[in-house]
Amino acid sequence: MTNKNHVAGWIISFVLLSVLLPFYNLHSQEAATFSHQMHELEKSFGGRLGIMAKNLRTGEVLAYAAEKKFPTASVIKVLIMVEYFYQVSEGKIAPTQKMTLGDANKWGGSGLLQYFSGTTEQQLIDAVMLMITISDNTATNLVIDALGKTHEEKLAAVNERMQSLGLKNTQLLNKVMSWKTKKDTPESIRYGIGVSTPEDMVILLEKMYKRELVDSVASRAMIDLMKKQEYNDMIPRFLPFENTPGIEVAHKTGSVTAVRVDAGLILAPQADLALAIFCDQIQDRRGGSSNAGTVAAAKAARIAWNHFVGDSGLDRPFITAVDWNSFPSGEWTRIFLKNSPFPHLSRQHGYRYQEIFFPADSHYLDSSAVIVIPKGFHESKNGADLIIHFHGWNNDNLNVMEEFNMVQQLMASNKNAILVFAQGPYRASDSGGGKMEDEGGMKQFVEEILTILASERKINHPEIGKIIITAHSGGYRPAILSLVRGGLQDHIKEIFLFDAFYAETEQLIPWLKQDKHNRLRSIYTQHLAVEHESFINLLKNFKLTYSEKFKSSERIVLSPTDLCHNCVIENVFQIWIEGSCLDDRGK
Repeated sequence: MTNKNHVAGWIISFVLLSVLLPFYNLHSQEAATFSHQMHELEKSFGGRLGIMAKNLRTGEVLAYAAEKKFPTASVIKVLIMVEYFYQVSEGKIAPTQKMTLGDANKWGGSGLLQYFSGTTEQQLIDAVMLMITISDNTATNLVIDALGKTHEEKLAAVNERMQSLGLKNTQLLNKVMSWKTKKDTPESIRYGIGVSTPEDMVILLEKMYKRELVDSVASRAMIDLMKKQEYNDMIPRFLPFENTPGIEVAHKTGSVTAVRVDAGLILAPQADLALAIFCDQIQDRRGGSSNAGTVAAAKAARIAWNHFVGDSGLDRPFITAVDWNSFPSGEWTRIFLKNSPFPHLSRQHGYRYQEIFFPADSHYLDSSAVIVIPKGFHESKNGADLIIHFHGWNNDNLNVMEEFNMVQQLMASNKNAILVFAQGPYRASDSGGGKMEDEGGMKQFVEEILTILASERKINHPEIGKIIITAHSGGYRPAILSLVRGGLQDHIKEIFLFDAFYAETEQLIPWLKQDKHNRLRSIYTQHLAVEHESFINLLKNFKLTYSEKFKSSERIVLSPTDLCHNCVIENVFQIWIEGSCLDDRGK
């Protein structure tokens, strides 16, 4: 009987081991992978890294040197905030009590209060807010001063509270930037104003999350304060906010010389995490977001996030946001498109004009378009009517909007159309049209713009209405070739050329013959007289008539002018628009 029980026990143990071993191995592998990733991040800045991350819903923990002591820098201010809320609940201090700010208690480093003139009074709760949100050092010391009578009592209030909460290796060691009160103790010499461990900070953050610090109201108030943090170069930096709705981060950062620290809560539909990251002895002493320790902390946060939610990657996705700028007569935005003229294979290695070389990275990577919507714009029965302008040499779409008053002329015309400034070669001596020279390029360009406008609720449907193409100077090539090859010949009803009649003009003839309602307008200075004479002869061969003086009833207008090359758009654009096929905005 004993042997049978022994065999049965051995079988049960074997079965359990065979079932559980894969899970144990999987966990061990994941822990080893995380440890390796943290070690590589540690090497990236040449110092020491400590991290603890806890999934507050499941209890799962990731840790690397989590029990080791590190300088806290300004993360120690979280502990001061916690003690403030305890003393408020105990009736020792009041949020509205006034703290006197004078020259004697203004401290350097981070913050704004140091720059206040004369003597002023600050509410204690406002000092707490400044201490957490912008890490104001003067505000921090005002809060510390409220926590006790003597310097020793103030530090003891915080430190004894942390001990009672289970933080065994955490201490506030001094006021901020206060040399007179600094001590020669080993901790003060080594760690500065404060010392803690990733493990201790996660204990504190979990209590805050569970509403166990003071009470639920106070814990919630602390989290809300930390959500207002202005420095977001570490924990939030690489989190996927754009494609993961609902992520919130309540945290406090710290940085001084060779130290970067961030501790906080990541609250999201997928998981709630407590996270503390300490980087010490960073060899890179640059300030700002490019510091190697700062970047390492940000990557560590994203790696922890990826582990708990099954995500991947270390960067946030690039999202093109549509930022509308309002003015009295309408609104405009600059967006980046997949189907803009550039980048394009034709200019992937740049372009040389005579002795000047225009490299691709400076002149052919701008994929933007400026879109202007007049106040009162509405779609016509066939869709959204557009005016698409191609700029000339050594220019760009934003400068065109500023220089030629085309927006103001459209508004004054009262015509019902959206104005689009396409980005051609950016400030280059080049007439290349990029994707506007490709088959279907114009169609893809317009469809993408209308799809975005529909998603922005600027139009109801992404239907293409009538199109007028305009070009100045070297913009002739994308204007004409987008008509010929762009796939929207049936929608393009008029072409305006402003001293832009250099070449390719013979390709306009089939379009003019295709529909007797299609219109061409060209105004030109003397240097393009020969090109116009040749075109006039071509018109005669095809029995097409033209006029030198503008009349809206004329299909083809070729107007010589004494205006300067850059003056031909001024006023003329409005006149031509007013006489165009476009409806008025009131109709």
